[in-house]
Amino acid sequence: MLKRRRVWIMLALWFSVSDIAIAQSTEPVAEIEGLRLFSDFWLNLHHFLYVSAWARRADTPAQRRRAMPLPADDGVAMTDAERATWDTAVLYYDHELASKDLLFDGSLTAINNSLAGVRTLSGLSLAADHRRFLETAAPIYRRYWWPQHDAANRAWIADVAQRTTPVAAQIIDRLTTLYGIKWFDAPIRVDVVRVGKSQGAYTAVVPRVHIIVASADASYAGWAGAEMLFHESSHGLIQNVQAAVDKAMTAVGKNPRDLWHVVLFYITGEVTRQTLSARRIEYQPYLYATGLFTRAWPTFREPIEQTVRPFVDRQISLAEMARKLAASVP
Repeated sequence: MLKRRRVWIMLALWFSVSDIAIAQSTEPVAEIEGLRLFSDFWLNLHHFLYVSAWARRADTPAQRRRAMPLPADDGVAMTDAERATWDTAVLYYDHELASKDLLFDGSLTAINNSLAGVRTLSGLSLAADHRRFLETAAPIYRRYWWPQHDAANRAWIADVAQRTTPVAAQIIDRLTTLYGIKWFDAPIRVDVVRVGKSQGAYTAVVPRVHIIVASADASYAGWAGAEMLFHESSHGLIQNVQAAVDKAMTAVGKNPRDLWHVVLFYITGEVTRQTLSARRIEYQPYLYATGLFTRAWPTFREPIEQTVRPFVDRQISLAEMARKLAASVP
């Protein structure tokens, strides 16, 4: 009887600790001008299983991978039963979810929105098998990975919040002036996950703005994390600029492609750089620091530098910028 009582006490303690951990993950870690940053248990588990499924596809070319590399497990040693349970959950993701894009597939956007901020999966509009595999994988994730992932997420959030808070209002004022759209009326949810999409961060704008950032992406360290917050936020504010660029490109018979997105990159990076420079902080925008301009959009670089920089400096209008840009890109 005494042994059974000890077992029940240990189970009660385990569940109470788990409940506390999940309850903490439903509260924002920081808030910056209405951007509420979370380290959410269920969204972290969901993304970790997604990336774990991609890690099984070693023969997939890097440019076609939809998930970032899986970090080393630091010597995780599961029991045989735990390994079987975990592998079954990963296999489900491999078969059912991993081939879908986290940003562009509406069903995965719906999953993100369903999981965000909940303490339990009961009552959620998830597929029955999906809910079951999340629930069976949860204790294993909580035991072997979640403490480290949560700590890393919170450390990233703390660093970004400390850097960004003093300059956020100034950057937002400049960005919203350039975009011609005011800042968000309602708080915006920013979920920091340990691993995620191959690009590291992504933002869904329908049915609402929801930002996901991977703290394990080394390119988001330091001030780049601040720029990335404003870059992802800008996806909910770029409508006027995107429409102007697309219209100007179409008018000259050119395919708009993703030119507007490169413009967004440049605007947020340059506004961040100029704001920090005024405080005597040297910063190289993400497009340049990561070599993204050279790798992804080499033909856009010179036209954007020559036309978008004057727009950022308020020397030309949006319409003039879009017209000159469309005329100068290949």
